[in-house]
Amino acid sequence: MAAEAVLSSVLSVVFDRMSSPEVVNWIKGKKLTQNLIERLKTNLYAVQAFLIDAEQKQIKERPVKNWLDSLKDAMYVADDLLDEVFTKAATQKEPGTFLSRFLNLQDRNVANRMEEVIDRIESLVIQKDTLGLREIPKENMSWRITTSLVETSDVCGREEDKEAIVKLLLDDDSVDATGGHSDVSVIPIVGMGGIGKTTLAQFVYQDDKVKENFDFQAWICVSEEFDVFKVTKTIIEAITSSFCSLTDLNLLQHDLKEKLSRKKFFVVLDDVWSESCEDWDKLLKPFQKGVKGSKILITTRSKRVASVVQTVSPYELSLLSEENCWLVFSKHARLSTVSMENPTLRKVGRDLVKKCDGLPLAAQALGGLLRGNSDIKYWNHLLKSEIWELSDDKIKVVPALRISYYYLPSYLKECFVYCSLYPKDYEFSKDELILLWMAENFLQPAGKKTPEEVGDEYFDELTARSFFQPHKIRENKFVMHDLVHDLAMIFAGEFYFRAEELENAVEVDIKTRRLSHNAKGNYPISKLLEVCDRVKHTRTFLEINLNFLIPFKMENAPCILLSKLKYLRALSFNGFPLESLPDSIGELIHLRYLDLCYTRIMTLPDTLCNLYNLQTLKLVGCWKLTALPVITKDLTNLRYLDITQTRLHEMPEGMSKLTSLQVLSRYVVGKREGNKINELGALANLHQTIFIDELENVVNSSEALEARMFDKDGIESLILKWSPDEYENTVDSQIERDILEKLRPHSNLKRLEIYCYRGTTFPDWLGHCSYHNITQITLGSNFWGHFRNCCMLPSLGQLPSLKHLEISMFERLAIVGAEFYRNDESCLETPFPMLETLTFESMPCWEEWRSLEFNAFPRLRELIIMDCPMLRGDLPNQLPSLQSLQIGNCKQLSCCVPRAPAITSLRVEGNNEVRIGELPPLLDKLSINGKHQAESVMEAIAHTQLTCLTSLSISDCSSHVLFPVSSIPASLQKLRILDCKKLEFEMEGQHHSLHKLMIQNSCDSVTSFSLDSFPNLVRVKISKCKKMEYLVVSRSLSCLRSLEIENCGSLKSLQTLWMASPQLEDLILLGCPEIDLSATGDPQRSLRDLTISCYEKQLSCVASQFHGLTYLCIKGENESVKCLPKEGWLPATLEYLRLDSIKSVEMLECKGLAHLTSLQQLSIHFCYNLENIDGEKLPASLLRLTIYGSPLLGKRCEMKDPQVWPKISHIPAIYVDKRWIW
Repeated sequence: MAAEAVLSSVLSVVFDRMSSPEVVNWIKGKKLTQNLIERLKTNLYAVQAFLIDAEQKQIKERPVKNWLDSLKDAMYVADDLLDEVFTKAATQKEPGTFLSRFLNLQDRNVANRMEEVIDRIESLVIQKDTLGLREIPKENMSWRITTSLVETSDVCGREEDKEAIVKLLLDDDSVDATGGHSDVSVIPIVGMGGIGKTTLAQFVYQDDKVKENFDFQAWICVSEEFDVFKVTKTIIEAITSSFCSLTDLNLLQHDLKEKLSRKKFFVVLDDVWSESCEDWDKLLKPFQKGVKGSKILITTRSKRVASVVQTVSPYELSLLSEENCWLVFSKHARLSTVSMENPTLRKVGRDLVKKCDGLPLAAQALGGLLRGNSDIKYWNHLLKSEIWELSDDKIKVVPALRISYYYLPSYLKECFVYCSLYPKDYEFSKDELILLWMAENFLQPAGKKTPEEVGDEYFDELTARSFFQPHKIRENKFVMHDLVHDLAMIFAGEFYFRAEELENAVEVDIKTRRLSHNAKGNYPISKLLEVCDRVKHTRTFLEINLNFLIPFKMENAPCILLSKLKYLRALSFNGFPLESLPDSIGELIHLRYLDLCYTRIMTLPDTLCNLYNLQTLKLVGCWKLTALPVITKDLTNLRYLDITQTRLHEMPEGMSKLTSLQVLSRYVVGKREGNKINELGALANLHQTIFIDELENVVNSSEALEARMFDKDGIESLILKWSPDEYENTVDSQIERDILEKLRPHSNLKRLEIYCYRGTTFPDWLGHCSYHNITQITLGSNFWGHFRNCCMLPSLGQLPSLKHLEISMFERLAIVGAEFYRNDESCLETPFPMLETLTFESMPCWEEWRSLEFNAFPRLRELIIMDCPMLRGDLPNQLPSLQSLQIGNCKQLSCCVPRAPAITSLRVEGNNEVRIGELPPLLDKLSINGKHQAESVMEAIAHTQLTCLTSLSISDCSSHVLFPVSSIPASLQKLRILDCKKLEFEMEGQHHSLHKLMIQNSCDSVTSFSLDSFPNLVRVKISKCKKMEYLVVSRSLSCLRSLEIENCGSLKSLQTLWMASPQLEDLILLGCPEIDLSATGDPQRSLRDLTISCYEKQLSCVASQFHGLTYLCIKGENESVKCLPKEGWLPATLEYLRLDSIKSVEMLECKGLAHLTSLQQLSIHFCYNLENIDGEKLPASLLRLTIYGSPLLGKRCEMKDPQVWPKISHIPAIYVDKRWIW
């Protein structure tokens, strides 16, 4: 439906390039007639005249749509041919290059191919009369945003709905759907797509009363593909705000269960589709038995989904009233008050709003379409458009969304439709999409603006019109609403194809130009290769990497793809198990975008540098890559080069020739002419982040000055690093200072990092108040190495926007004094006015921190001082905003905890003399390490009213300490005791709030430990308590879900604990050979996960004692077992079996596994002597076999040994040592 946009792109190429002397001379030199080009231009002009009429008539007339599709296909062919001609013209001056030789072979075909495509277009022009197409002048209906992206409008018309949901969330005595009571309530919001379910949920999620009512909140987008693993992982990441590396569902759920234990939580599961009770039961396992009042809010279009998950009646969301719909429309139209008071305009606007049928998303999109446009004629034109009348059986999209697409400017249509390649709910970044648009030539030149700047405007336009939405949690990520994604899919038509559609046996059209492949697709790779045979003119091949390991069963598939798809402009192999690129990559003369991120590539072929048109090369995470091709300088059109997380040891010579570069993520300074730092001087257009590495190779300040860092106003983040192992005794500190002086960046800088600097002092520019945009500075790190010569910190206190400061590894720094705060004593400004986090770490000679007489750090929230063994004296005393204080391994520090009434987290570690005489009243988390702190903190706890303390950790205390349970604050939920061998418990009374107890390598005198004082325990871990013989329980532990006992060699029985724990689900029992599982009484039916040592007498009881087990891990422990598992050892309910570090085992027994009809995963780790599989074959139910660190069996599987392979070849996915072999 964007034929006009495609034609504009082709015409732009024709008119811009044909005037160049190089192209004209090339055509003459090859004896090609200029008449061919003139014929092409004439026919394209003729087509353009009738295009608007055709765009409108295709809505109801199928022949016209077919005509447009044929025209679009022909124009793509013409564009490819012209692109080839332009590339020939640009490279003809170098006849000896591989690319020139390759193109010369094609010359004789150019005229014939051009003749053919012109004949096709002429034939289509002739058909216009038969179709009744007429010439309609093009109206200027496009607009541009001149301001930055606006914030989301306030929610309209949902106040009553919000209050109703909030009331449900705050009610701790929810009655479930059966009339009973439930600790964890599931509340569904049900309504049609676009009605505002997600908006309402987000509205509620941000409510202050809701935030105060729960210990934590998490927001998870579920979408159509209900993947329990993915959703669970996302929940953990939402809770922790960090990446979760676990790849096993059982371990994930175990981890989630721990994080939820005894917490009152509120979790939103947005956009739920799955009606599977089994999936829901599996997902919700970690949520069960949560603190009373915990809530799960789901949004769904399906009442059936609601009926599966609900514990309370679903909340059905209604359409908006016409008045509220008008408010939504008005806010997004953003017209002046004068315009909106125009009665005619209001009348037309009200009529338009009626067509939205009360759907907020439709009103939002329609308002965005008219944003800032008060032309009554245009509003009427929109109201009377026949697009409203198009029946939904032809295009099943909300009419208001449909019309918002039709009236997009032509330059935005193809940009939007391109996003149909993404799966629903895919999180994409702005930069990623702009680079792809640029590769496809969607970005029309606009004056002096770069393509990236034009793309930035396009993206903001689509966001402002609500086609894209900022992700609610992940910064710099965007998503499309489901209905908007449906819109893109429909208008993509035959020219776009997502390979996942192969699962539904969808036939791919030969006209397809853009193709995406999802690694999780349920179709064989051979099917994808068949598709590529059919769509040889494809321009885009995208691997949509969803952070899953890609089980690619054909390692040569990328090479086969390259041999079939010769017209590619954008190619992504992101995440492929790819180790090399074939030389034929150089034949992809149209290629502009190449993504090899997170592949195993070790080298890049020199032919890659023949890609004259290449604009983007992404190599992030190619950790085996050590060098770029020698002739990288030939990629003169390269604009984006990202080599983050690679092992490059130097840059190729001549990088200064890449003058088009906008992004160069890292530059490794060399010693030779051609790869020194002065090569950066010519790269005047660099933006974003640059990491300049191995600065020890800069000989003098003149070289540094030639890099012209002061000119690069687009650089926002600068990282400067010297190599830690390259220190010389003869280093001239003044020269080093001069070098850093000449590396002064532009004042637009926002983030600065410096590592291993070799000077004694810093230049004056560092900390100068002219750097008003800097928010983050890092000086040194334990990972990168030392500042061996620096004896003074730069003056950073007058940076007006600095929020985060990290200082570490200064080996000679002794005093932090007045110079740190300001370098001008007459300055009266408050030092560090915006600083929020401050870290000092690994400062071996730091002795004194001198505070100023007046206050500094008025907004400091977090202070960390670690590994500063010589530090003495006091810390800054007045820190009114401090919330978190961490002090560790500061042996001579004998100060008091600063006066900071807002402190909620205090952590004191190692040997130091920090005095904890009085604990802050709002303290929530307290962690103490060391003899003196343990003694003083026990006394402080006994004499302080701590009503907020929830977590207490005491470790490394060698003295005798009595821990009185009666003095524990009533609010305490988590108690952790490590390496306190002489600690004793005074067991008096009961502590009902404690949910998690950990005792490790402590309490040496304790032989019997009673859990009666903690009746509400959820998780218990006891490890290395050598003399402990009994765990005594005389009362029910009805909340206990997880029990971990390790290396308690004297422990004899768990019988009383077993009987008192009816809800126990996870058990880890390692290094406890004296425990007799056969003496535990009745079988344990609640247990689901078991990790156990490879003791034969314990393993033989597993099947009889654990009837509901789904996960079993058997770990090596002084074992003598040669064959595993023996018949009758394992329960039939197992779904996952892991064998870990069992050195004695030599044979895997199929007979012992034959009855496991539910077994889906088998993992074998570090079983060094395991070599064979005995029996017919492993269970047919297995979906995945993983072998890691088990060389004998792993090698036989890789070699497809005939004694082993027939027993495992039926398993769909086999992963050996981080590599898919099947």
